[in-house]
Amino acid sequence: MGSMSAAQITSEMQKVEQALVNIIGIKPAYMRPPYLDTGGQFLPTMRSLGYRVITDDVDAGDWNNQTPQQSEQQFQRAGASGNGHIPLMHETYTGTVHTLTPWLINWAKTNNLKIVTVGTYLTPYLIC
Repeated sequence: MGSMSAAQITSEMQKVEQALVNIIGIKPAYMRPPYLDTGGQFLPTMRSLGYRVITDDVDAGDWNNQTPQQSEQQFQRAGASGNGHIPLMHETYTGTVHTLTPWLINWAKTNNLKIVTVGTYLTPYLIC
């Protein structure tokens, strides 16, 4: 999306919006850019359309053939302190679904972390 014009980005987002309205009845408030590409006109266009752009701070690397065990190490390196994490994980990888996700839920519980939606996480930051 970073190489697209504002008009092209708007057109693509309007198609996604309409599809989601048709499926779930509401327009999304958040958007994760494909490949996390936020260059060019992307961020200003998303802002003008009223979106909050979400990126990750811990990449499980499942898309890059990392094993669940290698991904676990990524989370352990990121640690349990701070304001939390937004992971990049994909539901299309069996190891992520069946191994990494259950491990991550248990790891979060063990480290007294609360798992929340992006909307819950960002709500305090919307009051500006």
